[in-house]
Amino acid sequence: MPIPDEVTEDRGLKALFTTYPEETVEVFAPELLRERGEPLVVEALAQEHPLPDLGDPSRFLDIALRATWADGFQAVILLIEHWSEARRVDLPRVLWYYAAVRLQNPGAEVLPLLLVTEPDAGQIPGVLQSTIAGFRVLDFQTRVVQIGPEDLPRLRQLQNHVAAMMLSLALRQVDAVAAAVAAVVALARMPGSADDLRRFLPLAVKLARIRDSELPRFYAQLREDPVMVTIFDEVQARGEARGESRGESRGKTEGAVATLRDLVAQGILSVDAARAEIRRLVANGVIPEPAGTEAINRLG
Repeated sequence: MPIPDEVTEDRGLKALFTTYPEETVEVFAPELLRERGEPLVVEALAQEHPLPDLGDPSRFLDIALRATWADGFQAVILLIEHWSEARRVDLPRVLWYYAAVRLQNPGAEVLPLLLVTEPDAGQIPGVLQSTIAGFRVLDFQTRVVQIGPEDLPRLRQLQNHVAAMMLSLALRQVDAVAAAVAAVVALARMPGSADDLRRFLPLAVKLARIRDSELPRFYAQLREDPVMVTIFDEVQARGEARGESRGESRGKTEGAVATLRDLVAQGILSVDAARAEIRRLVANGVIPEPAGTEAINRLG
């Protein structure tokens, strides 16, 4: 798993939405559920149509989720377009995707939704119109979604994985670190969240717009929360377990360093946090100081 700096929003959101398509519909199209009830199945569609030049792939994402109901209701495709910068929103391109999805799925309705994650983006138009000589040629409407503090009650009530991640957006105006912590802790409360914690922690950091200088405070707050798995204690336990077979302090050092490097690669720890943990292991006598210095150097 890439470290947070290497994870783009579009990759993280695509993984989140395709992993939990039913919960994505619940978060972004609740009126469908109120009108029709729970769908029989929600599936992510493969995008097989030729795409226009998207430029920077981290700026734009389209994903189509098809909801089908058991009682014969017409299928609805939720077309989610993610934009990390409001100025790059391109409604003609959204219309192109809408038409392509509609053509590939005859008989299904398509609900286009624009998820804009830029902080303080202001009002974003979601309507594309064209009138020629008094004749209305086009009136294309989309739903623009900008998640903020007003969405907190509903997100917390939903109690699902997608809503948990969206807390990073809803709370970041007050404190980016607290927003990401809230999202990760909420995710940790979800069933089967151990793997999700590893996969989506970098996304929470990205959505909250945490600066590099704030990462140590972010990891420190995670460690203080009683709901979180005690990652740092696990590092020490793994290091000791790996060293026991050799009965040497060298084995403990190598075990701790290997585990810390794994956690850094998975995005669970920053390099600075890993170095701080090694210093703590040295202070607690788990590994000798010379070995700790060597371990810090090996982390890069």
